[in-house]
Amino acid sequence: MSTNGMLSLFRPYLAFLLLGLLFGGGAWAADKRVALVIGNNDYRSVARLEKAGNDARSVGNELRRLGFEVISVSNGSQKRMNQAINEFSQKASGGGIGVFFFAGHGMQINNQNFLLPVDFELPNDANDVADQSISLQGVQDKLAEARVRFSLLVIDACRDNPLPKKAGRSLAVGRGLAPPSAPNGQIVLFSAGANQQALDKLTDDDSNPNGLFTREFIPMIASPGLSVTDALKRVRSSVTRKAKAVGHEQNPALYDQTDGDFYFVSAPAGSAKPTAAAEPTRIDPMAVELSFWDSVKASDNPDDLRAYLKKYPDGQFAELAQGRLRRFASAGAAEAGGAVARTQSGKADCAACPEMVEVPAGEFQMGAPRSEVDSGDIERPRHLVRIAQPFAISRFEITLRQYTAFVDASGYKGEGSCHVWVGSNWENQPGRSWRDPGFNQTPDHPVVCVSWNDARAYVAWLSRQSGKHFRLPTESEWEYMARGGTRTSRFWGDDPALACEYGNVHDATTQKSRQFAWDAHDCRDGFVETAPVGRFKPNPFGIFDTAGNVWEWVEDCLNSNYINAPNDGSARVTDDCSRRVYRGGGWSGPSSVRSSTRTGNPPGYRSQLLGFRVVRGAD
Repeated sequence: MSTNGMLSLFRPYLAFLLLGLLFGGGAWAADKRVALVIGNNDYRSVARLEKAGNDARSVGNELRRLGFEVISVSNGSQKRMNQAINEFSQKASGGGIGVFFFAGHGMQINNQNFLLPVDFELPNDANDVADQSISLQGVQDKLAEARVRFSLLVIDACRDNPLPKKAGRSLAVGRGLAPPSAPNGQIVLFSAGANQQALDKLTDDDSNPNGLFTREFIPMIASPGLSVTDALKRVRSSVTRKAKAVGHEQNPALYDQTDGDFYFVSAPAGSAKPTAAAEPTRIDPMAVELSFWDSVKASDNPDDLRAYLKKYPDGQFAELAQGRLRRFASAGAAEAGGAVARTQSGKADCAACPEMVEVPAGEFQMGAPRSEVDSGDIERPRHLVRIAQPFAISRFEITLRQYTAFVDASGYKGEGSCHVWVGSNWENQPGRSWRDPGFNQTPDHPVVCVSWNDARAYVAWLSRQSGKHFRLPTESEWEYMARGGTRTSRFWGDDPALACEYGNVHDATTQKSRQFAWDAHDCRDGFVETAPVGRFKPNPFGIFDTAGNVWEWVEDCLNSNYINAPNDGSARVTDDCSRRVYRGGGWSGPSSVRSSTRTGNPPGYRSQLLGFRVVRGAD
């Protein structure tokens, strides 16, 4: 693998992290804690690595701080690694807690995973690989045979072949590391999905000494009371999100063969868990405010909202309360949820046209502050945008019924394949399309499996049908519309647990059937895939599904940040236009369902999570 150009952003190494964890108190806290940390940078026959040694040192230092006896190996030969593994398994034997960390190259031969020492030489056949390297299964078996009580295996790897192409073609080398066969009592986390590369850097000027996975993992080790499963899910979500923010796919995969909850940090040996009565009662001010807001948010009495604002003038929901008060004051406001101005006729512009909502002119802060949870640099710098003219946007996402009418009338051909979630990865499946995205839809569901090119063809047809100019929203218009005058991370506030009142998201129900590689919302919205449009509460502008349901294409090209972005509401169509932006989060997790979240793909990309809505100039 080349170390030049964009590939210099990627770390082609394997960090194999086997973290033994403690049960929440009791006898588990008295077990031996032993770690073996290996960092291999200086390979002789395959590409040298940059940050494997740094990652090993950082993890080793943190484990020492947590009370582990750490055995360290730097640039280990096969002989030295084997010696260290034997010493490690002996010290952790008989019910101990073990940590094995390997940072270096790894590869798969005949469905077996191997860790490469620095004296590994280019092989002639599969037997050469096995003879010169360390079998991952062999390490697992030694730990199991030594009766190491509990183990966590985390494999931070570029799951592709590290050998030069010439050598790789002469061997039956698998595309990446194989799924592990973990004995009971072991958890395995791959830091990257099959055939994916693990990022070393997020940008060219990223000076962090650790790779992406390690820098996200280390803070979780010392989180008191955080279960292993929850910690790994958080690491997985964070890595996936930050890699996606720079246009890279790195989706960690988890394999769990343990029962019960285990913790990185447990109670000290011999101490008992404090009882509930012994702990002082703590009142969370944010929870009190949330309870207050919950009691008034659906009220038809403006005085209830004024009472909230009096107590919390700068509260989490102040913008929402002020917006509702403005709507109460509007002369024809009929709904407490907020009626807004429609098109002048109050009807669609043509028989096939979607219902439109007029969005007033105004200004807003576009992007996310650094303090916003789950935000990334792709959403910054936050900047003021002025929308000088009102515009009309479809109240709902374009539905299957509306898109079908377009195809039937125009004869447009926009099918072939679509990305669908299969097992633990996205697959571009031939035959999947907006007609058959892989799940059932009614005509009132949002159309999915449509590309940016398909959406542009639809608005061109709609313009011809109506005699008016329809188009995709600009990214600025979309975020202005989605926020509805609010400044919080979501238009209802900052709490993702409230999402199921306002949108169709990835929740506990979806996770049970889909098993996505990202965290679920802590609520249930009643839908596994897409929902019919308009089933949830609208935003303050009276527009539905601006958070969740489907991602929505916009006009803009995807850039890595907002430096030099337009501030007048226009589309950014300069620099790299090989990818177009989509917004809204779809039926995704909390990190994606935020007003400022942005990502993108090539204009021909189709996904079962991806649709669109339309804009035209206001009357």
